[in-house]
Amino acid sequence: MSGDLVLNPVKVNAKDQTFLENYFALYRRLLLETDIKRELLAFRDLCLEVKARGNKLIFAGNGASASISSHAATDYTQHGKVRAITFNDHNLITAFGNDYGYEHWVERALEVYADPGDVVVLISSSGSSPNIVNAARYAQARDLRCVTFSGFSENNPLRALGQPGLWLDCNAYNVVESTHLIWILLVVNLLENDDGDDDFIERGLATIAQALTAPEHQGALLAFRDICREVALRSGKLIFAGNGGSASIASHAATDFTKQSRVRSIAFNDHNLLTCFANDYGLEHWMAQAVEAYAEPQDAVVLISSSGRSANVLNAANLAKHKDLPIITFTAFDPRNPLRKLGNVNFWADSHHYSIAEGLHSAWTFCVADMLVGKPIF
Repeated sequence: MSGDLVLNPVKVNAKDQTFLENYFALYRRLLLETDIKRELLAFRDLCLEVKARGNKLIFAGNGASASISSHAATDYTQHGKVRAITFNDHNLITAFGNDYGYEHWVERALEVYADPGDVVVLISSSGSSPNIVNAARYAQARDLRCVTFSGFSENNPLRALGQPGLWLDCNAYNVVESTHLIWILLVVNLLENDDGDDDFIERGLATIAQALTAPEHQGALLAFRDICREVALRSGKLIFAGNGGSASIASHAATDFTKQSRVRSIAFNDHNLLTCFANDYGLEHWMAQAVEAYAEPQDAVVLISSSGRSANVLNAANLAKHKDLPIITFTAFDPRNPLRKLGNVNFWADSHHYSIAEGLHSAWTFCVADMLVGKPIF
């Protein structure tokens, strides 16, 4: 695994090095020491039962957990071949939230969309979000099987409502969220390969833990952080973009960098924007046209693509380069992929598994968000 930097090299001072070492040591402990394999395999088996019955998975969460839900609903359908949906359309959220109250909108959505035999997957870092807990109680009362992902308190109410209830012993939002994503995507791998290799879970977790603790990423992480600081000082913004699961990571990042890290950020994930620009300019060019329309000279562009070969992402990178905007890239698979060559700061995951690549991309991205916040999470 390597993170490479194409700017003046960033010197890692003792304070930054201590932060990064402690941060990723926490990940390593959580990934390798959390006894989760049995629960992940139980979730895999539930998915297979749902598929055999012709039912569906329903994912839901708030904030980052909503982005994870979008990511999961697509990947379980496309790669895992288990039909899945999520409640992330803004019309649905605002209509049901306005009419029934935010604490009840998810359960009311379940009331109209869930069929007998469906499985509800609810994600909440705290395990205490009222709308998610109410949805879990609704599912339980209607004999809908509910799987939960939570963190923070061992006794959080959501965990007790899950069958299984997957829990991470951690109070740091970004670490909990990225670990939930890693767990969920490893199950996609099991469903996609369907070869009885249950030990892939342990190997996948070990691969991610090893990559995160590798010291060669430190310079790239600090360079990304410094670009963010410069963008904020210039009153600019970060522009995140990607396809599929990378688009979900982009949405998560745009919210967290704005809300928590105080660096104004956007992502091109509104369905009106996507369909309008793709329809008018073509799928290969819509992202570049969005950069043309939204980017300002004080901005930076963050492009995420596991393959590093998606035409729309490459076109966006070339346009950003033409505009002399700093470019941060996240890629995987072939180390010689063309996107990696276009960035000023580049992160590359040495894996051909989407689950591992996207898990690493998430953890690296939100490490930078936590560095910008500047508060210890340990």
